[in-house]
Amino acid sequence: MQRTPLQIRFNDIDMLGHVNNVIFGHYYDTARTDYFLNKTTYNPDFQKDQKLIIMVHVEHDYLAPCFLTDTLFVETTLEKIGERSVHFLQEIVDDKGIIRSRSRSVMSTFDTATGKSFPIKDEWEFFEQ
Repeated sequence: MQRTPLQIRFNDIDMLGHVNNVIFGHYYDTARTDYFLNKTTYNPDFQKDQKLIIMVHVEHDYLAPCFLTDTLFVETTLEKIGERSVHFLQEIVDDKGIIRSRSRSVMSTFDTATGKSFPIKDEWEFFEQ
């Protein structure tokens, strides 16, 4: 599991004083980036690389509101590595361990030159399963 601290910005808050639902996607993206940088060999050069990994499915469950002064983290776990895809479970938790939101996502390999997916093992290593 990779634990990523979050910085809640004033701009993240909606008119009810909660973190806006749209912002949760940004938090999960930030944590996935942290995961890729720390637990895989995936580190693309977007100017040159043709072989990438892209989001193909995402779902969020909002369990409890988040506020500007909360101390929050995203806990990212790799649930499954398929031949051409990776499945993540992510949870936003507070400093007391209370789950505020949960997300499941699937990312797939994608070769921009061919427009097709390719086997993960041909390109990258994941250090956790």
